Amino acid sequence: MSLIVQKFGGTSVGTPERIRRVARRIAAAKRAGHDVVTVVSAMGHTTDELVDLAAQVAPDARKKHKREMDMLLTAGERIAMALVAMAVREEGVEALSFTGSQAAIITDEAHTGARIQEIRADRVKEEIGRGRAVVVAGFQGVSRSREITTLGRGGSDTTAVALAAALRADRCDIYTDVDGVFSADPRRVPNARLLPWVESQQMVELASSGAQVMHPRAVELGARYNMPIRVLSSFRDDDRVATLITRRDPMQPMEGMVLTGLASDRGYARMVIRGLPPTMEAAARVLEAFGEANVSLDMVTVSEQGDGLRQLELTVKEDGVPEGEAVARKLVEELHAQGVDVRNSLTRIALVGSGMQERSGVYAQEFQALLRAGVEVYTVSSSAISIQVLVDADKENVALVALHDAFELAEVPGSVR
Repeated sequence: MSLIVQKFGGTSVGTPERIRRVARRIAAAKRAGHDVVTVVSAMGHTTDELVDLAAQVAPDARKKHKREMDMLLTAGERIAMALVAMAVREEGVEALSFTGSQAAIITDEAHTGARIQEIRADRVKEEIGRGRAVVVAGFQGVSRSREITTLGRGGSDTTAVALAAALRADRCDIYTDVDGVFSADPRRVPNARLLPWVESQQMVELASSGAQVMHPRAVELGARYNMPIRVLSSFRDDDRVATLITRRDPMQPMEGMVLTGLASDRGYARMVIRGLPPTMEAAARVLEAFGEANVSLDMVTVSEQGDGLRQLELTVKEDGVPEGEAVARKLVEELHAQGVDVRNSLTRIALVGSGMQERSGVYAQEFQALLRAGVEVYTVSSSAISIQVLVDADKENVALVALHDAFELAEVPGSVR
């Protein structure tokens, strides 16, 4: 007998019929001899509706009333968990629902963005031992001072993987509205391929770079506790159509370049501070000033201008441009620089894989593909498992298709290029 933790997102429990479908899946797993713990998100757009309701009462509720926002938003998952437990019982299987606090998901004190510190889960284990299916509200926990907290973005995914690790489950299944992880967003790249396997760190990179199927927090937890995660659709009856996320892709050769896929994230801007003094002190002062203003930086590049001065290229999210530009203009005066240029409406595209650093010609192949497609590249950065470029947002789809074709990402998994 195996213990499986399942997670169903808001779309999967969005209507009574979908809840009954989820219940049938849980009941089938129990009848097949598995112990099952199910984590659920709020139904459909419930969270958005609750946020809108709060805004009508207090226009700046998310900033001014964080504790009460946590109390409010956890109601969405509590509704879903109770309905799912009822539906499972209607299928003839004993079930019991728990809030995050009842499941002993202990977090820090950070309202609206708490982090899990430990999971005791004694009551969950007791009910598993009694043969019941357990349904747990995702996205929430309780602090040591007994305050209700929420986990922020990706909270239900994180709840599921953390519970699976705490319970030493055999696997964590993340049910969503897509078949799994693809080599690119299939809405933008028609021949994107479903990936049967993805290595954990590459999945973290894909998720951090814009792939929406899973949150990087949850993937990182899975990697840390060596918890296999399976991503699959709640709308398919065939669970063999899925992506397994593990520490090691068994189809990948021991060495050599293997490219996994592409991810993209819109809403970036490129800020260039020109004519800085050619010293480390000047660059350090720029980065310090942006940090003091709480403006997050994504990519940072220092280059020589040719006149003996330097320029610093900074990539920021577009919602941070007003504050960032104000900081940059003050720095121009302070450091006697030449000026600031800002380019908005950019997209960051990441090519993710392994062995790229050791394989010559990868950058050339990428740039040639983008050149042929008429896509301008503004900034480049890289890590051990990715190359990231910044392009115009209106060229995003063109760039994704061009790179997907150039690197033959639609080919059979595990092929070495």
